[in-house]
Amino acid sequence: VSFNGGREISINGVPSAYVPVTIGGFSTASLIGSGGEGGAGRGTAMDVFTTSNLSRIEVSFSPTPESDGSALAGSVNLVPRSSFERSRPAFNASAYFSMLNNGRDIQQSSPFKKFHPALDFSWIAPVTKNVGYTISGGFSTRMTDMEQISNVWRGGGTATNGGTFPNTPFDQPYLSSITVQAAGRKASRSSLAATFDYKISSRDRLSLSVQSSDFYANQDNQTLTFDVGRVLPGQFSLAATRGAAGQGTLGLTNARFLRKTWTYMPSLVWRHDGLWWKTDAGMALSRSRNRARSIEEGVFNQTTIRRTGVTVSFEDVGYWRPRTVTVTDGVTGAPVDPFALATYVVTAATGHMRSTDDARRSAYANARHDFAGSLPLSLKVGVDLRETTREGRGFSTSYTYVGPDGRASTTPAGSDDLATPFLNPTFGQRIQVNDFPRLTGISNGLLLDHYRAKPTSFVAPDANALYRSEVGFSSIAKETVSSAYVRSDLALLQNRLKLVGGVRAEQTNIDAQGPLTDPARNYQRDAQGRPILGANGRPLPITTDALEVSKRTYLDRGTHVEKEYLRIFPSLNASFNVRENLIARAAVYSSIGRPSFSQYAGALSLPDTDLLPSPNNRIAVPNVGIKPWSAQTVNVRLEYYFARLGQFSVGTFRRDFENFFGNTVFRASPDFLALYGLDPNLYGAYDVSTQHNLPSRVRMEGTNVNYKQALTFLPVWARGVQVFGNLSVQRALGEAAADFSGYVPKTINWGASLTRERLVVNLNWHYRGRTRTGLVAAGPSLEPETYTWLAPRLVTDVVAEYRFTARFSVFANLRNLYHVREVQEIYGPSTPAIARGRVSNADYGSLWTIGVKGSF
Repeated sequence: VSFNGGREISINGVPSAYVPVTIGGFSTASLIGSGGEGGAGRGTAMDVFTTSNLSRIEVSFSPTPESDGSALAGSVNLVPRSSFERSRPAFNASAYFSMLNNGRDIQQSSPFKKFHPALDFSWIAPVTKNVGYTISGGFSTRMTDMEQISNVWRGGGTATNGGTFPNTPFDQPYLSSITVQAAGRKASRSSLAATFDYKISSRDRLSLSVQSSDFYANQDNQTLTFDVGRVLPGQFSLAATRGAAGQGTLGLTNARFLRKTWTYMPSLVWRHDGLWWKTDAGMALSRSRNRARSIEEGVFNQTTIRRTGVTVSFEDVGYWRPRTVTVTDGVTGAPVDPFALATYVVTAATGHMRSTDDARRSAYANARHDFAGSLPLSLKVGVDLRETTREGRGFSTSYTYVGPDGRASTTPAGSDDLATPFLNPTFGQRIQVNDFPRLTGISNGLLLDHYRAKPTSFVAPDANALYRSEVGFSSIAKETVSSAYVRSDLALLQNRLKLVGGVRAEQTNIDAQGPLTDPARNYQRDAQGRPILGANGRPLPITTDALEVSKRTYLDRGTHVEKEYLRIFPSLNASFNVRENLIARAAVYSSIGRPSFSQYAGALSLPDTDLLPSPNNRIAVPNVGIKPWSAQTVNVRLEYYFARLGQFSVGTFRRDFENFFGNTVFRASPDFLALYGLDPNLYGAYDVSTQHNLPSRVRMEGTNVNYKQALTFLPVWARGVQVFGNLSVQRALGEAAADFSGYVPKTINWGASLTRERLVVNLNWHYRGRTRTGLVAAGPSLEPETYTWLAPRLVTDVVAEYRFTARFSVFANLRNLYHVREVQEIYGPSTPAIARGRVSNADYGSLWTIGVKGSF
């Protein structure tokens, strides 16, 4: 099991999207995040994840009937603390600070300072034998410095057009632009949790708990782009690109992201440990609010400064960057300094707001009975109800800068739109990656202050654009999953053979609303409802005012869809003790992957019914009739336990997927139109552009090897050493394997630890193999089978603790010790190695955490 920096949980290389996480029996899908700013996705955001209130972590490597149907490889249960864990009160606390080891030019006085204090604590208080409580919480702030270079290769990942960018053979791409970015992110988290435990009787216990957390992120991205604009035939090669005179552009954007997330979850759980029945029941309400704002927080979301009319050329091009970047004036040929603020004029700014609200109501109950007799048998039945509502709102606004004279410009010559008055005094003067000079940027806050003081220097957002933006971000979806399961545990052959099997049924109901586009709502009609035609044969509009047209034809949550489906999940897990220290395990089970909420709450766009069907006049809609993809898995594993603290295991699996999601165009059928309440007589002749389930299957095969052993044979002076390692490899086979991306083909983890009376040291290495993340859309000069990849990455972590006394110790956690960079590549079969780098140098730095902790 891998916990990747508090942001992802994976089991044997399967990421968190397919590993259901629960806290004390309640799903955390809305407890620990709102799924991103747009709120349309389904994935769990781990930004506010905290372990301060956890007693232990339980991991299942293959689903059982209790597991969620979306469990592809297993599940993780985060068990909260209980006051009955201890007979006497206990207080544990950690005080520490986190430090960023890169970003050496960041000043401690800036908003993005590198050193931040943090605290975690837990108080477990059994008041009496029947009553107790726990309190836990903490806060932390971490800084991340992100530097990267992005390269755009024409014919090596980006299409040409035969005009401004001439076509080129697959093995001879050329560089058309590079982007240099410096970004800082400060993330603050805090949490508070409390539990009240009460023993109603010797066999009954009631637990009431409340968990609350909040998360705040402040990110500043400063990005400089060198774009040649146009290349003439014969003026490019693999090693150099000479841009056409005066056709190039320098662009410097500064993006500020401010996000706040607040979450709380009260829950009530009853447990009964009877002679005949053991029961467990609970209910919970989880609320999560995610807000991303800019202008309301005193900054523009993004500002843009530009310089056009320049000539940009790249010489001595390498994998990371061109050794020489030349920028000159397109008319005079004079050198232009791309790193000086006086080179640029302010051109535009944007503001935005994203609001996502999640609410999840959960209830479950189960009962287990152990049957007496010659065969150890137990039967467990349970029900589970989860209702999730996700509502999204938002807007985006655009401002054009025209300066005091009311005229926009893109060059400083003769312009009053210079960027120099808005210099960012702190983060805007960063040292760049790969030996680029210091880059000076502008402040989004200062530019907003200027807008408020002199609004005539800007062209304000268009009311129609603002309205359409608000409608486009407006959606709501409610998903209700009702489940019931039966589980049976049976032991045979004197407990050497153990079987766990059963079946789970899940009924899913969706009710969603999203935007509706219907141009016919703005047509004048006669008494019979027929459009009134003008002299040109086209229907006469009711109004031509852009805003009024949008209000008539683009309706807020005008699309209303309902969807339901029932799925059955049988599973069987078996283990057999071949010998006392040798166990064989096998499992067979099924899983599903539910469509995202955007499939149900996305915008429905209707055609102009007074025009003939055409590729530009069709129904565009997310397919609410799309099926969840399904997977059938078989895995086997052999485990060998060493006599003294060790284990070796090897396992293999085969997983068959079907009903993948793809894009398609088809003729609307009555059944499909009925899903949206559309009249087949009116819309039956029109095509539908939507998503669909791919008919072909994909088979995933993989192998896992794990080893862990304490080296007890070492001499006394080397005692306490333990080593471990695990390997996970997998591959996709089948006709649709090219569409199957995002999985990690190979992961290797290994390490060693030293444990003494006072000292514990852990050295861990994590290797992720080359990972295909997506197929690049076809285009001129783009070779078939061109994919986006994540390059292999090896990360080193060091964890150490020294105990001064039984109650007091110091610790250090060095994550990504050598600040290994993340490299993204795009290439096809013929792409030269030098042209594969896309985001070729993303440096996220190393996070060092050092502190003290005590137990009292």
